[in-house]
Amino acid sequence: TAKGAGGGRTGDEDESEVTVDGNQKVVLSALASLERDMQVLDNLAGSRPQLSPLEVTLLTSSVLTAAGGPVFFPDAHRLPEVLAPAAAAFSAAIGIGAEYVGRVAVADGKEIAAATIQCAAEAEGLLANAERVKAVLPLCVGVGATAAPFSLLAPVFIDTFVQSTNWQVATELYLFCPLVAVLSAATSALALQETRAYSSRAISLGNRRFAKSGLVGRTWLSSTEQIKGSSQRTTDRWKSFVVSVLPAPILGALIPAALPAKAIVVTVLGAAQSAFYLAQAEYTLARATDAVALKARSAAVADTYANQGARSAAILPFTSALSALCAAVTAAIVELPMLEGLASASGPASTVTQVVLISFFPTLSALFASAASVSKARCEVDAEAASQAAATLALEYEMVGGNEENDPVLRPFRGVMDLIRLTVGSGWKSLRRNRTAR
Repeated sequence: TAKGAGGGRTGDEDESEVTVDGNQKVVLSALASLERDMQVLDNLAGSRPQLSPLEVTLLTSSVLTAAGGPVFFPDAHRLPEVLAPAAAAFSAAIGIGAEYVGRVAVADGKEIAAATIQCAAEAEGLLANAERVKAVLPLCVGVGATAAPFSLLAPVFIDTFVQSTNWQVATELYLFCPLVAVLSAATSALALQETRAYSSRAISLGNRRFAKSGLVGRTWLSSTEQIKGSSQRTTDRWKSFVVSVLPAPILGALIPAALPAKAIVVTVLGAAQSAFYLAQAEYTLARATDAVALKARSAAVADTYANQGARSAAILPFTSALSALCAAVTAAIVELPMLEGLASASGPASTVTQVVLISFFPTLSALFASAASVSKARCEVDAEAASQAAATLALEYEMVGGNEENDPVLRPFRGVMDLIRLTVGSGWKSLRRNRTAR
């Protein structure tokens, strides 16, 4: 119920605001779910031990070596000064190696994502060409649809303005509208063939480029097969042109009627052919649009995982720098006079103090190397995810074994039926809801 005229708000406006708020919450929830899904792989990689047994052994040995110098070689003052910096540098080297592996994985993911984006852009270009060619079809349909009523008016016009003795002019006027309709149908047929060619290229683009080695045979064609396929496409184009031109005049000639009636039949058939070709072109273009959208989505997913890997790799130089810093600090500590005084002193307290001072930074260096290994594993997982996302561009966009369920691209007729089913179902639920509310 509407409120007063002084700036009141209606119940429909309130319901509209509630709907907008509800849609916004749904969108935000979907975005949050996507963000969580992106973090699943990284969390999974971080929850598992990423250090190999060899790396664990090496890092542990480096820390024990640095800590065991003052214990096992108490009389050799110079030996611990060499072992501790060497152990810290060795741990730093392992962390730097993890950085290298992670950086390489990120570079691979970035390159794969760039290739998928390039493929999606090429498919977009082919789709644009198909759209450009298809743009003439509505014009042809409009011309044919305009010629049909004019063919009905032609007898009246000729009887009114053309003298009955001038049969040549009358015949030309009778044949003008059928000629226009047939030419429109022929143009529509050629445009349909071009649209199909561009759409087919857009749909199949990337099938071979991103196919795995075991699936290349599905998209591989020899030179002989490619030549035959090109020749067959040219032949089909000419057949389509002939089929679009001949049926209407032949049927018009076979009809036992006067010339005006024949002209009307031919014009109507030509207009119907143009409309039929437009429907076929829209069917083909709908599939191509959906296939290109799938490619763009796969490219976006691959690029997203590549960027996620770049985020994981962003901390790798910092961990390497910290490991190098620990190695440098360890080398500086062993040169302190205090350590020489502790080494010359006897007793367990001085030994423990010396062990703690010498092994502290090598231990930190080993921990930083471990952290770099976890980040490296995340980079590798994200790069593999980008690779798998890119592999979806190689899906065969054709029915395999005659089973339509294997075709991931939109089936327009099935899509229309699904939309009708959803519309009827939602309308029925709304009607039942309103009846219940009353």
